[in-house]
Amino acid sequence: MSKIMYKSGNYVVVTDSKNVQRVFPISKTVYDETAGNFLISEGQVEREQLLIPVSDAVNWVDNDGTNYTIETFRDFLRTNTGCIPSAGGGGGGGSTPIGATLMKTNQTVVLRTGDDGDKQAGRATDFFTLASENPFGTLERFTDELGGQTYTNNIVIDWSTYDGTDVLGYARNFQQGTWDDSIDNSLTYSVGTYSSGWRSSNIKEIINIANYGTASTLNYSPFNFSSALIYSSTGAPNNVNNVLMVRNVDGEIMDFTKTLTWPYIPVRNFTVSGTTLS
Repeated sequence: MSKIMYKSGNYVVVTDSKNVQRVFPISKTVYDETAGNFLISEGQVEREQLLIPVSDAVNWVDNDGTNYTIETFRDFLRTNTGCIPSAGGGGGGGSTPIGATLMKTNQTVVLRTGDDGDKQAGRATDFFTLASENPFGTLERFTDELGGQTYTNNIVIDWSTYDGTDVLGYARNFQQGTWDDSIDNSLTYSVGTYSSGWRSSNIKEIINIANYGTASTLNYSPFNFSSALIYSSTGAPNNVNNVLMVRNVDGEIMDFTKTLTWPYIPVRNFTVSGTTLS
């Protein structure tokens, strides 16, 4: 029996070779193209998954019985999932950026079966290595704005955040000040030709680069941050006098006063056109 995949209303309907039918709601479904497979998942908690080798795409048909090619199969997934991929397939530079699944923490030490070190759940090959190429044709998660790793302008681009149009960049030379300073000075931050669009990083943007495989979660290349605490732009939910900070030694999120002088990280969304960032 043919393997069938098609859209019906707000669902992707899948019938495999054993005539088992599954339905994926389009609004909750994403796909990840990595290691030679299409991985279709319903939601980040991965309630429902389907793994299809890329080479097997030609064995699937649409509702009219027309066989997919690898490219038309990829286009179908691109159109009918929550991913926002660019043309091509796999990551950037003519490939499919994967931005719906959370990144790995880089914790590899196993304390017990089923813990983070054991499962190592998350996107990418590892913390530093993308599962698919960035627009510069490499698997480097972190590069400068030119695709290298010299960081002349102290800008770190994190390609794990690339959605096919925009990517998040971090200022590598951390600034210092009170929390109000961190907000005001980030808004006026300027480096090279990037003189606008900067802001103070929120708590999730800092945790996104926290490396839980090191003794100090933000003290690794290319960031090399050694201070004890770092401000986020996120206020403490239950105390207007405090804000959320990250403790570098263990990556703990803390509720702390905003009047002391601590480092902060300006960030900016860069628009990607080919290998040009603006």
